[in-house]
Parts: sequence; C-alpha cells; structure tokens
Amino acid sequence: MSHLLWLLVGVLGAGAAVQVVALVVLRLGRRMLSRHREERRTRLRRMLLTALLGEGDEARVAFAALRARRGRSWHEVENQALSLLPKIKGDARITLTALLLERGAVRRAGRGLRSRRMVARAAAAHRLGSLAQPESTPHLLPLLRDKHFLVRRTAVRALGQLGDPAAVPALLDAVVRDDSLTRDAMGTIQRIGSAAVDPLRAELASVTGRGVSTGSTGRGGSTGRGVSTGSTGRRAALAATGLGLLTDVGSVPLLVRVLERSRGRLRVATAEALGLIGSPAAVAPLLTTLGEGDPAARTAAATALGRIGSAEAAGGLARALDGADRDADRAVAAALLRLEGTGREVLATTGSPYAAEALAVHRVRQDA
Repeated sequence: MSHLLWLLVGVLGAGAAVQVVALVVLRLGRRMLSRHREERRTRLRRMLLTALLGEGDEARVAFAALRARRGRSWHEVENQALSLLPKIKGDARITLTALLLERGAVRRAGRGLRSRRMVARAAAAHRLGSLAQPESTPHLLPLLRDKHFLVRRTAVRALGQLGDPAAVPALLDAVVRDDSLTRDAMGTIQRIGSAAVDPLRAELASVTGRGVSTGSTGRGGSTGRGVSTGSTGRRAALAATGLGLLTDVGSVPLLVRVLERSRGRLRVATAEALGLIGSPAAVAPLLTTLGEGDPAARTAAATALGRIGSAEAAGGLARALDGADRDADRAVAAALLRLEGTGREVLATTGSPYAAEALAVHRVRQDA
C-alpha cells in the first residue's frame, strides 16, 4: 500500500514539474515571439522612413523592397504605413499615400466597412480617413447611422480628414439623431473649413422664410414666433454654430435675419455664432435680443456682445442689468467687464449686485 502511495506521489510530482516546465517554456516562447515581432516592426518602420525621407540609392532601394512585398508581408507594410500617415506631411505623405492606393488599400478598407464586427468597421473607417480620398465619402456616410457609437464617431472624424463639403448635411442629421456627436461633428466641419460654408448657409437660409421656434418661451411668458419645426430647428441651430466656428463674416446678414425671426435654441445658437464671428454689424440686433429675448437668449446675446467688445453696446448692456434673471445679469456684467474702461465705469455706477461681483472678480485677477 505504501509502495503505491509513493508511486502516486512520484507521478503527481513529475506531472507538476512538467507543468511548471511547460509554463516556463510557454512564457519564454511568448516573450521571444513578442520580441521578434517588435524587432520586425522596428526594421519595417526604419525601411519606411528610409524610403520616404532617405536620399538617392538608399531611398530607391528601400522603396523597391516595400513595393515587392506580397501577401501577409505587404499587410504588415500597410498597417505600419497607415499608422505613420497622419504623422507626416508634404512629399513624403503624397508618396506613401500613392503607394497605398496603388496596392488597393482603399478597396480593402471598403470591404471592412461591411464587416459584422464593430471594431472592424471602425478600423476601416479610420483607414479611409487616413487615406483622405474624397471618393470615400459615399462609403462613410452610411456609418453615421451605425448602431454602435464608436463606429459613428470614427466615421464623423474620418469625414473631417476627407474634407468633403458634401458630408455636411449628413453630419447635421447625425447630430440631430445623437446629440453626443455634436463636438466631433463641429470639429469635422471646422476641418472641412471654408468649403463647408455654402451648405451651412443653405441649411440656415431654409428656415428664414418661416420664422423658426424650438418651443422656448420669452421673458413675458408667451411662446416664440414662428412654427415649431423640431429637427429642422435643431439642424439650423447646428448650421449657425458651424458658421460661427468658421468665423464666416459673410454669413453675418443671414445670421442676423435668423436671430430676428427665431426663438429658443436657434436664437441662442445664432447669437453665439455672431459673438464668435465678432462683427460690429451684429451689435444692434444683439442689443434688441438682449432687451426682449428669453433668459437663455439674453445670456447668449450678452456673451456675444462681450466677445465683440464694442463700446457702443455699453448703454444697452447697462439697461439690461435689471435683476430679471441671475444668469443673464451675470453674463451682462461679464460683457461690460470685457469692454474694459467704458464697461468698468458703467459697472461702478450701477447698484446691481452682479456688477459688484464682476468688479470684485476683476480686482482679484488684477492682484493675482
């Protein structure tokens, strides 16, 4: 009996020893494989940089070696090249993009957009953004309706890299459906730049004939003028914000018309846009809004007047310190403070507690 027991102990001990050895070998194997992969990536990255930034025969040899790769070896090149692409500019970027296009990178990314896997669709959208080919826009637009937020957000950012103004209406739609995409969509519109102005103006101009309200009430409690248009008003508000972020001075007359005919969120967005653009031509209509709008519109108008910084607004701002709304009064006081000498004189002569608060903050900043 004891002999069998010792035999069993020996077998178990040997098994445990084999397991320990196997684990050590497995861990060492993984470490060696990881090191080998890292060394291979380093060599490939060095080859890419040599091909793009090297000189003479050295660059030509490296570029030929890259072009000669096939199958899995080429996929390694493509992955490294796509990760490098956003970090380089000028001729090097043009050369690398041309190589990737020649070897079908856009086609492979397009196939990835149809994958059932969320991560694969997002990766494909990211690749198309890095390649920045305008013809990819129609392939990315359907992803703005993807059921996964990661895919939608990646598609929005990729469209910014493409810079195609044709994407602007779809971007506005995407934000109407999912407000959490607002920051990314506005960033994309800024990347598209001046080319986005015309579609944004068209969107905003479409509401000027009707007078648009988003359902907010004015200071007197009456509902805003115009019809409540839901998503149309939201799209127009986004268009106004986009024009403000682009500081498009040519859009000021259109923004003023919308400011005068709208209520609610659209009026707030239009006032904010006029403040971002900073045109003195907006001072008078903003003062009108300050005197008759709802609290949110008054706050936006006061902030916009402070941004513009025209001394002509001092009197109207002073009259608006009426204690009707705390947030609006604070915005008015802050706007007067931004008018510097003239504004501080007005603040010093009014009995508003918010004027005293603004002056106290100013003194603390001066002493800091």
